[in-house]
Amino acid sequence: MNKNNLISCLCCLSLLLPAAPSFAQSEPGIKEVVTQAEVERHIRFLASDELQGRDTGSPELDIAARYIAESFRANGILPAGDSDTYFQQVHLRKTSPPEEGKLQIGKDVYTMPNELLMLAGDNTDLNAPLIYLNHGTEDDLKKANVKGKIVIVKAGMPGESSPQAWFTSSAEKRRRLAEKGAKAVVELYNNPQLPWKVLVNYLNNDQLQLDTEKESGAAEIPLFWLQDAKNNILKKVAETKKAEAVLQIKGKVNQRVKSKNVLGIIEGTDPELKDEYILLSAHYDHVGVKRGTTDADTIFNGARDNAIGTASIMLAAKYFAENPPKRSVLVAAWTAEEKGLLGSAWYANNPVLPLEQIVYNLNIDGAGYNDTTKITVIGLERTEAESDFITAARAFGLEAIQDPVPEQNLFDRSDNVNFAKRGIPAPTFSPGVTAFDEELMKYYHQVTDNPETLNFPYVTSYSRAFTLAAERIANASKAPFWKKGDKYEAAGQELYNR
Repeated sequence: MNKNNLISCLCCLSLLLPAAPSFAQSEPGIKEVVTQAEVERHIRFLASDELQGRDTGSPELDIAARYIAESFRANGILPAGDSDTYFQQVHLRKTSPPEEGKLQIGKDVYTMPNELLMLAGDNTDLNAPLIYLNHGTEDDLKKANVKGKIVIVKAGMPGESSPQAWFTSSAEKRRRLAEKGAKAVVELYNNPQLPWKVLVNYLNNDQLQLDTEKESGAAEIPLFWLQDAKNNILKKVAETKKAEAVLQIKGKVNQRVKSKNVLGIIEGTDPELKDEYILLSAHYDHVGVKRGTTDADTIFNGARDNAIGTASIMLAAKYFAENPPKRSVLVAAWTAEEKGLLGSAWYANNPVLPLEQIVYNLNIDGAGYNDTTKITVIGLERTEAESDFITAARAFGLEAIQDPVPEQNLFDRSDNVNFAKRGIPAPTFSPGVTAFDEELMKYYHQVTDNPETLNFPYVTSYSRAFTLAAERIANASKAPFWKKGDKYEAAGQELYNR
């Protein structure tokens, strides 16, 4: 749906339906809508065996998308997807690892997957000059001619330590270098946060990535990570003035896959504030089934991750449709979070509304819980909505706490980061976690994560607190912004022209 059609639909709806007044007391109104029976109904469907773990690209995930969309439709929520539907098509590319792969620099030969891993691209047989370009920033590119060359750079960008951020940086470097005529990109990987063995288990399997390639094929150049834990390769290439490299990749398969984000809108009631939007988001995909085993249970149902979150945004949407706040609300169920935050990344690159109109993103996601007296808000202290979360949790007998394991960089590991890095304040509302302990890991990405194992009274209170926090933010006289000094504050100042 383009912006003009969307605004036209909203205007027509406002003429046909009088604005419903908000409840004088939010908590009783929320309890009437976000009931335990409704929470259970949504979670038990989404995390049922019949949906086979909701893997991205599967027919079962499409069923989940339809279920969410029909809930939006039944509750009078406007569609905000493509062509006046609830669905935004997300274009993905499924890739299988090469059967063979090697990179030779001088006399040194590096093979897949022990030393070399392919992040993107196709089969190739290439002999070309080698050039080292530090981090491969725009400034680095200005100083060198990369046309026709294999480019070696450090993984990540200056100041980045998160391997998740390195994935994003890699894609951007690949795009820039392809436009300059480079033949391939090799990044030197040495991040202890994600050991090479873990990386091999992840990357040396079938993968999904955004299919954003240009028709010209300019961005199709191969992209690799080369293990360099002790910076030995870095020292060699940095000192080499002229060198040739041989790159051979065989047996790689790429195919295109489509999936869907589910999008709906509720118009705000305030004549001025309704042009500002609160984005309520959750991913609705999970990891599918355990292939090739004879285990009695092979289905990763994903009740905690993230049927709880999906049910919560569905019921928050229902509540706001009946009790619209001052600001408008965009509700989004993202696909392919488990494949690398891809659905939200696609939306951030292809928004149905200008990103500067989204003044806050309240994301809901989590690995599970080990304390049913608490709500863990990843980023609680990082935005001016901190008191709203504390108040909302307390209203339903819970305590809002900060991220208990900041060293794991959880803030940048869910869909919220695709909006935070563009400047939109975007914490993640998670169930009560005090540590990544045995109780949590018993269910996280395990076949044991079934609806039957949930504490539904707690999950209901958690969902209600999410709705109340969203309502407080949507009704605030001034939209909450980043706290001073946050690493995303500058991006927010630029986005909102502050």
